[in-house]
Amino acid sequence: MWTLVSWVALTAGLVAGTRCPDGQFCPVACCLDPGGASYSCCSPLLDKWPTTLSRHLGGPCQVDAHCSAGHSCIFTVSGTSSCCPFPEAVACGDGHHCCPRGFHCSADGRSCFQRSGNNSVGAIQCPDSQFECPDFSTCCVMVDGSWGCCPMPQASCCEDRVHCCPHGAFCDLVHTRCITPTGTHPLAKKLPAQRTNRAVALSSSVMCPDARSQCPDGSTCCELPSGKYGCCPMPNATCCSDHLHCCPQDTVCDLVQSKCLSKENATTDLLTKLPAHTVGDVKCDMEVSCPDGYTCCRLQSGAWGCCPFTQAVCCEDHIHCCPAGFTCDTQKGTCEQGPHQVPWMEKAPAHLSLPDPQALKRDVPCDNVSSCPSSDTCCRDNRQGWACCPYRQGVCCADRRHCCPAGFRCAARGTKCLRREAPRWDAPLRDPALRQLL
Repeated sequence: MWTLVSWVALTAGLVAGTRCPDGQFCPVACCLDPGGASYSCCSPLLDKWPTTLSRHLGGPCQVDAHCSAGHSCIFTVSGTSSCCPFPEAVACGDGHHCCPRGFHCSADGRSCFQRSGNNSVGAIQCPDSQFECPDFSTCCVMVDGSWGCCPMPQASCCEDRVHCCPHGAFCDLVHTRCITPTGTHPLAKKLPAQRTNRAVALSSSVMCPDARSQCPDGSTCCELPSGKYGCCPMPNATCCSDHLHCCPQDTVCDLVQSKCLSKENATTDLLTKLPAHTVGDVKCDMEVSCPDGYTCCRLQSGAWGCCPFTQAVCCEDHIHCCPAGFTCDTQKGTCEQGPHQVPWMEKAPAHLSLPDPQALKRDVPCDNVSSCPSSDTCCRDNRQGWACCPYRQGVCCADRRHCCPAGFRCAARGTKCLRREAPRWDAPLRDPALRQLL
């Protein structure tokens, strides 16, 4: 039996929730597991919501065709796939049961419940807005860079990108376990996230300094140990010196204690950065492209726009678009597919394409790894790396932050550019501006 520890009911717009003694947050209630060694999220209100019995998972499978008629092949918590005796289903966290699509599993996996007045599956939207995880789960990045789902709320995503642990727990990958203040738990495996079928809100992106990587709006670009960019899931964040973690704005990274310190001496846990999205190559024409997973559609101006769906339907008003398989209803302002309706999307302007590989070959090499555009000059920056001076054959200043055009020298303290020879009658009257390294 599960022992109820505490809970807060849903009342008049109040979001339910409680915190377990081990620190994890539960949306409805916290229950003591059988044996009394750990805690799990549960629901004491099953009798007030529509319920049904869950069913046991069957044999292994890879696709629905491997299962009996009316059954579906679903991923389980253990990272395998099994047949579930429902045509559309979700796997329960115990790894042995499943529920019909539209229902949630109880904490012990033996019952399925559905919130009254809501027949749709609750979903957690992953940061890129195109993938989602089941309710009471957490989006985590997988080994291949795609989104996966950890079957527990506010979970800790392990650095191996395969496993995850309960909220507030530490991933002990050496001993394949999760360490919490109350004891240890086995590592959980993440499941692949599903691409959402609903219309997604168009969000702007933050372009990182390399001009190739993008982070979701409201996040911060931070450099990873590999030299590539990752995304800290908060605006104006502090990037930690280990190139793995980050902290909220106006806090300091304490890598010894794995904490973020504020001026008021308050502490929060370090955040792990997520890989940035590399700008895709969905070509609209020879000059313009859209991010990967988008579709090129013409705007009213005749320019290209980007619809945030793969193989989308471009609406005739040249403003909106719909997911593949839907039709645009310009009078209702919706996307329709039989009885199904979703709001349509506004397109965003497309961006100029990145240089093609042949153009990159003409870049100015700084070393075996780094290069600058053909019109720039390589200069050492103050981090012992390379930066690009936006002048051809430019002069790198000693402060490693500025540069001057060819034929000029940097003034003391890098304040301006001075001529090397006497001025000529046909020379510009004003000295060129000092340029900052890119």
